[in-house]
Amino acid sequence: MNRMVFLVMTFFISFSAYAEEEQEQEQEQEFKFKRNQIKSINIVAPVWEDYTNADGTGLYWDVLQSIYANQDIKLKPSSVSWNRALKMVTKYQIYNAIVGEYLDSEEPLLFPKYPIDVEYLSVLSKNPSTPFEGLGSLTGKRIGWLKDYDLINESEIDFTLREYRTVQQGLELLNAGKLDYIIEEWDEIASTLSSNNLSLANYQMKEMPEGTDVYVAFADNSVSKVLIEIYNEEVEAMVKAGTMQAIYEKWELGEMPPALQNAADH
Repeated sequence: MNRMVFLVMTFFISFSAYAEEEQEQEQEQEFKFKRNQIKSINIVAPVWEDYTNADGTGLYWDVLQSIYANQDIKLKPSSVSWNRALKMVTKYQIYNAIVGEYLDSEEPLLFPKYPIDVEYLSVLSKNPSTPFEGLGSLTGKRIGWLKDYDLINESEIDFTLREYRTVQQGLELLNAGKLDYIIEEWDEIASTLSSNNLSLANYQMKEMPEGTDVYVAFADNSVSKVLIEIYNEEVEAMVKAGTMQAIYEKWELGEMPPALQNAADH
């Protein structure tokens, strides 16, 4: 090979390697700069008793406060109805994140590696009725759930679906014999029964066989990418240290989700 050609090629290879290394260092410095500049995080959720209380207490608020306090980032929780909260995160990006979204959301959101909880929905029916013994029990029946819930893939629906806008409406349809089952979060069912002075003894309640992971979903922007990096790192550290388990035990609302338990392996 011509010596001049060899020298030119060597120069370009060396320059390319140097430029790439310099770019990586700049990106690393930029990342650290952004992380150091974040002083607070605004997270929103509806009021769910003992999970996201309006006064800033609750399981989810405790988990998130602990995650970001380790990076000197102050959690600023807000209580807003679901639809409004989602719009404030996705459309206007007033809040950094919303608690309680599913991974298959169609909204423009960014998700961390780990969920914050797992949700088991309840199936409510009237007594006497055919008891719920799995998804096969829904076949050919009249099923109700909240509008836009999408609890079961459309391709797997082999029953008549009727959506309603409130759990109260769903309960009225069930009591009127217009639905065989309603599928809903247990807390919502219990609250609606209580507000109508109805006893669970007049119904049958079973859990859906599979739970759905629930996430803290972030606005689609560059700041969120940094916040998610922190979230993933701190979750793994807290699980390994046992501090995450302690928070779940404190609130006595169920076991720590399997996906979080597995974070100790990373």
